[in-house]
Amino acid sequence: MRAVVLREIGGPGSLVVEEVPDPVPGPGQVLVEVAVAGVTFVETQVRAGRGPRAAELPAVLGNGVAGTVLAVGEGVDAALTGSLVVTTLGGYGGYAELAVAAAEDLIPVPAGLSPREAVALLADGRTAVGLVRAAAPRPGEWVLVEAAGGGVGSLLVQLARAAGARVVGAAGSADKRDLAARLGAELTVDYTAPGWADEVRAATGGLDVVFDGVGGEIGAQAQDLLKDGGRLSAYGMAGGPMTTPDPRVTAVAWPAADPRELASEALELAAAGRLRPTVGNVLPLESAAEAHAAVEARAITGKSLLLPARARTILVTGATGNQGGAVARTLLARGWTVRALVRDPASDAAQALAALGATLAKGDLDDPASLRAAMTGVHGVFSVQALAVTAEELAREVRQGVAVADLAAGLGLAHLVHSSVGGAERDTGIEHFAGKWAIERHIAELGLRATVLRPTFFMTNLLYYAEPAGDERVIALPFRRMQLVAPEDIAHFAAEAFERPEEYAGRALEIASEELTGAEIAAVYQRVTGTPTRFEQTAPGGERMYEWFLESGYQADIAALRARHPGLRTFESFLRDRLAR
Repeated sequence: MRAVVLREIGGPGSLVVEEVPDPVPGPGQVLVEVAVAGVTFVETQVRAGRGPRAAELPAVLGNGVAGTVLAVGEGVDAALTGSLVVTTLGGYGGYAELAVAAAEDLIPVPAGLSPREAVALLADGRTAVGLVRAAAPRPGEWVLVEAAGGGVGSLLVQLARAAGARVVGAAGSADKRDLAARLGAELTVDYTAPGWADEVRAATGGLDVVFDGVGGEIGAQAQDLLKDGGRLSAYGMAGGPMTTPDPRVTAVAWPAADPRELASEALELAAAGRLRPTVGNVLPLESAAEAHAAVEARAITGKSLLLPARARTILVTGATGNQGGAVARTLLARGWTVRALVRDPASDAAQALAALGATLAKGDLDDPASLRAAMTGVHGVFSVQALAVTAEELAREVRQGVAVADLAAGLGLAHLVHSSVGGAERDTGIEHFAGKWAIERHIAELGLRATVLRPTFFMTNLLYYAEPAGDERVIALPFRRMQLVAPEDIAHFAAEAFERPEEYAGRALEIASEELTGAEIAAVYQRVTGTPTRFEQTAPGGERMYEWFLESGYQADIAALRARHPGLRTFESFLRDRLAR
């Protein structure tokens, strides 16, 4: 695996990316595929030899990570495999693609919270919740939060404000003060400017609570602003020695609480929309040195995060087809690393993907060795098989879908997104629907962390069913109404599944973009092309699928889909886009 290794104490450049052996979970431990690793100010100090602890070199720094449990050690419940968790690591091992964590330290990532948000809240949320619980700000009290634009400070502003307190946010830059104001600070001050304490005293008449995460001269000045008996919560020393409480104030002790319980409370508050972490810098794992430099320079508002490449890489099968190509392009546009499985890397379609940034993996779904090579070391896979009509093709489709699922399970991939068909789960009597349902059942039996997408009638099909005939265009199909889907919308939900596994894992989603009658489809064609177009409803001709279209057909909840994705394509927008190419 790739990891950021510190081999000598020094500046940010001392952090070097290297290939190191994969860690193995021991008794009571789990192996986590790291999706996100947090960067803290303390870690920059450890790297520089100024931290509260000395690193034993060589070292891989990093304490807080979120990711998927890939394997468990002796004595750990195997049911944890595949779960999305956030955890601490004892200060080391986080800046890597894989990390070993104590099973007892794992916290499930709540539904509705992303891994990035979970990591941003893990240590900082635990700290902020504990500090506020101990200091107990009350309605109407004046509370000063130092470093109010930082990871802990921005959370303290929100929690103190939620308790009804009046908050003063102190920070050293305009951006950080603006953030504090947006989060609820009634007054913001620049604590690097002369006279800032006088400004606070004049506005408040004296403080009831100070959250001192800076120490040094700033901490001493903040303590002087407290009323007699006011509460001083000193928890940091980013600007100098820890503040020593004056006898006239009340020193607030850390609460007697389980740190894991405090972190869980912060995560649940965020999942409920009552606490919002601020993520200020998201960089690839390879840019750890850059992240450290920015944190040290106080140049970041909010939390700094690192994303390992493994956790950003998705293998896309069928990458030169309609669905796979749309998925590959969408993932690339969203910042994912795409490995495209292609039979011919020299083809125009493959080269077009390469030009967009995809890595081409030559292989075939019927070639186990090439498929294994392509799937090794990726976070997840988008699985789609070619259209099957004949008995031989149907058998091949099931074989290929099962092979991808088996390898995903065997390699411990974090997420499989499989493209099936709308109605597959119903007893339709349609042979190729039954094949897709067989693949779905196999995925379920494997217990994979998976999402199944069930597209309806492809809009691209109508490009072939609507050829001009003389001076007009005739669309002849055996349906009255039809739910249509654009490849770009399939791709949107595939990307959402990878990005928000807490919402999509274990789900099957029937997808349509729009529902139109045959006459409405013809009207769209005529409006877009200017060619007179009419629709002819034909007889099913004994084709079971066409009979099913007339009996029941697709049943996607388009209103609910549009609520999730307001940008669902209309057939008209799809057609104008395709005909303009």
